[in-house]
Amino acid sequence: MEVILLESLNKLGKIGDVVSVKDGFARNFLIPQKKALRANKENKDYFTKIKDEVLKKNKESISNAESLLKKISTKEIIFIRNASDNGQLYGSVSPKDISNYFNDNKVDIKPSNINLHNAIKKIGIYDINIKLHAEVSCNLKINVATSAENAKIQKTDLNKKVLDNKEKDVQTDVSDTEKIITKKSDDKKSLENKKIKTKDKEKIVDESNPPKSLDKSEKKDEDKKVKNKKITSDK
Repeated sequence: MEVILLESLNKLGKIGDVVSVKDGFARNFLIPQKKALRANKENKDYFTKIKDEVLKKNKESISNAESLLKKISTKEIIFIRNASDNGQLYGSVSPKDISNYFNDNKVDIKPSNINLHNAIKKIGIYDINIKLHAEVSCNLKINVATSAENAKIQKTDLNKKVLDNKEKDVQTDVSDTEKIITKKSDDKKSLENKKIKTKDKEKIVDESNPPKSLDKSEKKDEDKKVKNKKITSDK
């Protein structure tokens, strides 16, 4: 089925785009949620009339999402949970749990806004993505620990690991730069050595083929030719 998007949706398109989707997806989600219209002539004409209003509302939605983003982007999210000796949680931390955490802090984040890259079933620090709008999202970290003290230790260990990785990256960059400089220097020396070898080779060739010296008879004939040439010139 072809539909007209009333919202910008990831992997589908932007507002006003006519896209082809599965019938069930259109009937059960896009159209009931007022995210799209069936792309017939009547709705195309209707969208032309409401387009400016839809774009204005979308701009307001982006602005609201960006304001909300500022509230949560610096938050330190800690969940204290019971776990076994090997760190396995008795349960898990779900998008609903995270949504409730934000709601308790007077920030309206729905479970559908939360994307877990991996299921949270053990203690540790996890990356999650919060999508507040098709064009507004952020990545956050969730610290899941058995106590506030353990959460602090996990955070310190993570910061140390990040710092160590940065130092390794710097050392790698320096090493790569040194290799490039060394290679250029070696190339220059190699070129100079080639020039020297070429000159030496030319010298050896010259020495192995010295100009022939005239013997006495050849020299006498040559002098005679020069003398005759001079006499002819005087005449």
